[in-house]
Order: sequence, then C-alpha cells, then structure tokens
Amino acid sequence: MIPPAPASCHRQSQRLFILNLLPAVACVLLLLTGHGMAAAAVFLLTFTIIAVGTITPRCALFGPFISALPPGSQGVCLSIDDGPDPETTLRLLDLLDQHQAKAIFFLIGDRAARHPDLVRQIAQRGHLIGNHTQTHPAATFWVLPPQRMWAEVAGCQQTLTSILGTAPEWFRPPVGHHNLFLAPPLRALSLTMLMWDCRGFDGVERAVAVVLRSIKKDLRPGAIILLHDVTPICAEVLSGTLDLLQQRGLSTQLPLKP
Repeated sequence: MIPPAPASCHRQSQRLFILNLLPAVACVLLLLTGHGMAAAAVFLLTFTIIAVGTITPRCALFGPFISALPPGSQGVCLSIDDGPDPETTLRLLDLLDQHQAKAIFFLIGDRAARHPDLVRQIAQRGHLIGNHTQTHPAATFWVLPPQRMWAEVAGCQQTLTSILGTAPEWFRPPVGHHNLFLAPPLRALSLTMLMWDCRGFDGVERAVAVVLRSIKKDLRPGAIILLHDVTPICAEVLSGTLDLLQQRGLSTQLPLKP
C-alpha cells in the first residue's frame, strides 16, 4: 500500500490549486463586468503559460530540474527510459559492459515489480536506477490531479525501494511532460528531476541512422543523452551511441546530486 502524502505535500498542492484558480476567477469577474476582451486575453495568456510549462521538457516553470552535467564535465550521461524488459534490458546491459560504460535507467514501477531480479541486476552492474512513475501515464501525466500524481511518484518509489533496499534519488517524468502538482511529491520524496539536452527521438523513430544523426548533432561534453529501452531498435541505438562516444573520446559518467 502506498503511504499517504505528508501534510506538507498536501498544503503545497492546495496552494498551487488555489493559484491555478485565480486566472479563472479573474476571467469570470471580467466577463461579469463587461470586459470580454480582457477576459479573453487573460484566458489566452494562462492557457499559453500552462501549455508551454507542461509540454516543454526544458521549461522550469513548474519546478526545478537538471538537464546537463555540471560545467567543465568531460563525459556524458547516458539515460535510458521505460524498462525493465527481459527481451531488451539484458542486451543493453551487455553492450554497456562491453564498452565499460555506465548509465542511469529510469524504470517504470509496474514493469519493475514484474522483473525484480532484472532491476537488481541493473544495480549490481554499477548503474543508477531512477523513478519513472508507477504506470507511465504518458497521455495524461500533464493533467494528473494531486492524489494521482502522488500515487504515480510515490508508488514507483515504493516499488523500487522494496526491490533495491535503497530509495532512488532521481526522477524523470513520462515524455518529459511537467505538471503543476509535480514539485510537492518530488520535494517530499527527496527526488531530483533529471531531464536531457541530447536525444534522437528513438521512442518513435524506427530508422537507426536518423536517430543517431540527431544524437550526433547535439553530442558534446556534459550532455545528458535520452535513450529508450523496450523498442525494436534500442540495442542498435545504444550500440551506435556508444560508438559515437568512442569516436569523440567521451566517457560516460553518472549524475551527482546537486
């Protein structure tokens, strides 16, 4: 059973909910007083701010995050989302071992619960494990209310902690979406959000050459690279990415808490 959210988390979510209602109240008051154009402007501005804040991965409007390694870093961070899966994760682990590379795996709680030995193997091979929500609600994460948000984040945290014996320190939201009510659970669970600044869209693109071309374009020291597990091309993409790192003389390094 997922532990209830602490009182501080409830209070923070309530304040955010009230703040979120203020533009709606302002719109109603403006309409009632005959200021229709002003009401429309407030509505449009509010909608734009919320849309940009929720669907833009590198927008910090709804909470802080890290999207690159500290200045001066000579390596890159490999991050791999959406596992674990017995069909693909072991292949990725073997590739990483062959290149003596390390990565952070952002795992989905439901999948981790079905494959606990695989989760433990990821950690035993020297990789980090992060929280990627319990069910990965990609289509609705950006509109989850406070209770559902807590269930997703705390549920995955509980699942991974029960398997590993230690709590993850890193979180990544599904599809990189943000949410007005995400910051309070992250704060309560001592989680730091880790985003990225280098990707190949391998979650949707199936041409390996296209994916690697996109990664190569943004590859540089200090980059955080987004890759995916559980796709038909995930092993090929990781292999190609590791080859790119070798060609450029870049090592892999794991993120450190700020």
